[in-house]
Amino acid sequence: MIGERRRPLIDADLVVRATLAWLLMAAILLIAGLPAILDHRFNEGDDIMRLLEVRDWLAGQSWFDVSQYRIDAPYGAGMHWSRLVDVPLAVIIVLLSPIFGQPAAEHVAAVVVPLATLWLAVLLIGRIAWKICDEEATGLACLAAAIAAPLLHQMRPMRIDHHGWQIVLFMLSVNALMARDARRGGWILGGALALWLNISMEALPMVLVFGAILFVRWLRCWGDRLWLTSMLQALAAGSAALFLLTRGLTAGMPMCDAMAPAHIAALTIVALGATGLGRTETPRPWLFTVLVLGTCAVTGMVVLLQIAPQCAGGSFAGMDPLAHDIWLANVIESKPLWHHPVHLVAQILIPAFVGIVVSLRLAARSAAWLHRWHLEYTALLLAALVMAVLLPRSSGMVAALAAVPIGIQMKQWLRQLRNLGRPGKQAMAMAGMVASLLPAMPLTLLMQAAPSHASVPPTVPSSCDVRDVLPALGDEPANILAPIDMGPAIVLGSPHRVVATAHHRAHRGIGDTIRAFSGTQAEAHRILAKRRIGFVMMCPGQAEIGFYRRMDDTNFANGLSRGDTPDWLMPITHKGDQSVLVWRVIG
Repeated sequence: MIGERRRPLIDADLVVRATLAWLLMAAILLIAGLPAILDHRFNEGDDIMRLLEVRDWLAGQSWFDVSQYRIDAPYGAGMHWSRLVDVPLAVIIVLLSPIFGQPAAEHVAAVVVPLATLWLAVLLIGRIAWKICDEEATGLACLAAAIAAPLLHQMRPMRIDHHGWQIVLFMLSVNALMARDARRGGWILGGALALWLNISMEALPMVLVFGAILFVRWLRCWGDRLWLTSMLQALAAGSAALFLLTRGLTAGMPMCDAMAPAHIAALTIVALGATGLGRTETPRPWLFTVLVLGTCAVTGMVVLLQIAPQCAGGSFAGMDPLAHDIWLANVIESKPLWHHPVHLVAQILIPAFVGIVVSLRLAARSAAWLHRWHLEYTALLLAALVMAVLLPRSSGMVAALAAVPIGIQMKQWLRQLRNLGRPGKQAMAMAGMVASLLPAMPLTLLMQAAPSHASVPPTVPSSCDVRDVLPALGDEPANILAPIDMGPAIVLGSPHRVVATAHHRAHRGIGDTIRAFSGTQAEAHRILAKRRIGFVMMCPGQAEIGFYRRMDDTNFANGLSRGDTPDWLMPITHKGDQSVLVWRVIG
């Protein structure tokens, strides 16, 4: 019988079981990712930009300034990223640089930090199973988490972007819901959500889901109102403190893609309203509670839009139209799940379906608090699944949540395999185990680095490795027009500046890059002159250039690919990848 277990916050046996599961997968990830690790090859442009953020900070750029001055050349572009994710990387680099040098220290950090986030995620997943089940189910849940491809995709070596930390904070939030003390649990939950929002506004939908769960607790029992009031207090206070810590008092214009004073004002209004209502000891009718908190929420939204009316258009309001309609519309990781390959759909849907069914069965077989917990867990799983369907890059949350009920179900299947003498039932148990786990561990995902998601899928294979090409450009910083996906590698390996990388804050550069390559030679020349471009670089076989070439047979990208070089460009020879073409702007 599954029941609540009175255990310390973190049990030593739990740590051992979680660590063993993590060690198994860490070893596989290191072996499978060894080519990328030895080649210093990052998984995506975002990982490169994260390292550049850390480099700039350690080189003297202000903690409060996360701008990238070498993109959107020659102007530079602000970034919506949080400094918090830079800290673990910077700590390792600072500690190891005096011993091994900064390049080697950066390399170690790029391997260690993602694996550390994986360990934290597995530990938090195991803790949930530990509190509601036994040691065997805990070990199996940790194992299910450690082989879940959507989880590993965000936490494998060289993957240093912020998505792994989002999963860790999500699972910390779920753990907070299990606290015995409502005030402590609410404050831990609110603090975790504040950290998550500071790292990424993608947390907002799940913040609403957690709030809805605590609101239902309040409506079910007036004595549980402290859960929601504490969570909202911590969320508002934590968001304000983190904003001051990471942005300071000199933040510029209102932001819609990152936590800003407008969002904090809205959260504060809701927190104050909930706190005021929660101070009443006498239970109020549920309708009155709904009206009061609903009014606070609406008031907060009105205040937010009064302070930052542009946010009514969403996070991408005000983008360059061409960048929005051509680039953003083709960012594959932002497309709904039905635009993705079948194997990815299976990796997300099958374990999620198993997890939901098992959670509902557990709820039906349980009573009291455990019955309500399994229903809440099912609601979280459903919400995370909806997010993953609409935004597949968030699928790591589904994999993390599903691991717990899958681990519990795995225990039952293994028992059937051991005790059932009937081959038919044993075969069904084995089929269930395979269906739950196999979609989560395709070897192809582990054996190769994921391509950049900044453009349409490639149609012509090409390495387009710029690293050995860059020395031919010299050491004097210059502005370079290159495909969007090539930009991060250029900035990482040289002192030069690029017009665009795949980051929406650099939308002006993205728009001009599209205009230059997809327009006429005259239009390209005008953009090069405006941006004082010194070099043009491209790879005819690259997916992005192929996309531009299909837009118009006579455009700039097609002309360069065919060797139709205007007289204001001079070809540059180099000793690197010969699929990369380079020209110096001479007029």
